[in-house]
Amino acid sequence: MCRRLRGHRLSYAATNWPRWDHHFLPWDPTLAEQLLRQRQPTPFRPDWLLQGLVTLQFSFGQVSAAAQLWLANHCGVAITDVRALMSFYHFLRESEPPRYQLYFANNIVEQQNGLEPILNRLRSKLASADCRLETTSCIGQSDRPLSALVNGLPVVGINQDNLDELCQLLNSGVPVGRWPEHWFPPADDLRHAGPMTRYDYHPGMALRHCQKLSSEAIIGLISQAGLRGLGGAGFPTALKWLGCQHQPAATRYLICNADEGEPGTFKDRYYLRQQTDPVIEGMLIAARAIGASQGFIYLRAEYLYLYHHLQQRLEEWRRQGYLGRDFDIEVQVGAGAYICGEESALINSLAGQRGIPRPKPPFPGERGLFDKPTVVNNVETFAAVTCIIQQGPAAFREQGSDTSPGTRVHSVSGDCPRPGLYELAQGTPLRRLLQLCGGEQAGCVQVGGPSGALLFPEQFDSTLDFDSPGRGGAIMVFDQTRSVADIAGNFTRFFRYESCGFCTPCRAGTVALEHLLKRLQQQPERRLQAMEDIMELSELMAETSHCGLGKTAALPARNLISRWVAHD
Repeated sequence: MCRRLRGHRLSYAATNWPRWDHHFLPWDPTLAEQLLRQRQPTPFRPDWLLQGLVTLQFSFGQVSAAAQLWLANHCGVAITDVRALMSFYHFLRESEPPRYQLYFANNIVEQQNGLEPILNRLRSKLASADCRLETTSCIGQSDRPLSALVNGLPVVGINQDNLDELCQLLNSGVPVGRWPEHWFPPADDLRHAGPMTRYDYHPGMALRHCQKLSSEAIIGLISQAGLRGLGGAGFPTALKWLGCQHQPAATRYLICNADEGEPGTFKDRYYLRQQTDPVIEGMLIAARAIGASQGFIYLRAEYLYLYHHLQQRLEEWRRQGYLGRDFDIEVQVGAGAYICGEESALINSLAGQRGIPRPKPPFPGERGLFDKPTVVNNVETFAAVTCIIQQGPAAFREQGSDTSPGTRVHSVSGDCPRPGLYELAQGTPLRRLLQLCGGEQAGCVQVGGPSGALLFPEQFDSTLDFDSPGRGGAIMVFDQTRSVADIAGNFTRFFRYESCGFCTPCRAGTVALEHLLKRLQQQPERRLQAMEDIMELSELMAETSHCGLGKTAALPARNLISRWVAHD
């Protein structure tokens, strides 16, 4: 069906969201309303304000001043509220869109794989192309460096040998959807599968079993399994559900945190594409256990290319009658803010606000989304729930340790011949993972992302579980030629860049940490004083920062100091 709209002939496909071709139409309020209603029947609620901006951004390529004012008026909010969101989220912008928007990750793995020379060559070769090159902290592709998001789609394996081909495509103006398939390999398979990813999954079996059980019985099964949140914190899942379920409220919410933004993490990419149904089924089970009436998947903007796939799978569950009556799931998209991985910041973002973490208590299970009891679990945790119910708690406990039962998928990147995803039993020694990925000769390994632990060869027998340093999850392998100071500096810049700026200890402390690290490296005569200043500042930040980002931002610098002290 086609129709005329202010001089533009628009097919139905032209209004689909998101759009990858970046052939954006000029701003038009009538078309904007059509696009918003395509995503949400009631798009002008103040709590949907951020999603409105995201939809306009990925449809028109920008959110102009006129579009901001239009949306503010329709939502009944002040224009300053809209501008506050525009300034907070990295992917929202007022400027005219280029034909091609390229985002490269600039974390330490990409830096060590030659990011800067690649960017320099691209800038020289694309000087006349309608192209914008930018960097961001993480795009969820660290196992496939160098990679970039080109108009939102992941292009992997960029190197000096194929750079001319890439530049020819960009200079020629070929739409991204017509690029050769080899630029977009899926490669989401696990390097090492385990019981949670290779069992004989039967869609709906676990949920049908739960329909015969009370909410207390369902939570009891999760408690028997000993499942702990697999996003990194390791809080007992059953306790979180029970705390929400016991609240005297008629409305409860459930949220799947798909906003993994920690450099070196990419397992959600696999779960959302290859294990979509177990994740959805786990959400349905959790909703039944806590009595939730509405669920949300908060999808990071860097994974926007998975949006249609998620919607298709959700629609199939609706068609089967599992979704849409007493409980439904809505996909909402982030706009580029690492801090929204923190559960209370994510809740604020879902409510159409800036992603500022909330003080605790009260915890989300007491007062979460719209001040209603809310459970937030990450993607892998929901997949584990389905596995536990279908296979039984005892089968889950056969793996792992008493305090960290089950298995976990680790994202491995860096200086190893076999980067990728590895499912291992909790409590597996780091050394075993290094053997599997080919990193036995590593000089050091960052375990648990930038806020985790930097481990050296004498510590490689440390176990990967919730009771050990780093805990696992994101594993970055560094060979013996890598500079520990460079690693610490990159992580510190990451925290400075991603600080939400709400509290002074984090906002100013991360900047001061970066200066102190430079002094530590560049002024040997002042090294001792710099070390003392870093330690004092790190204690201040840990004690007074508003949220976990500020409390842990100094850990890379402390890791560096402890290593230098040990070898002086």
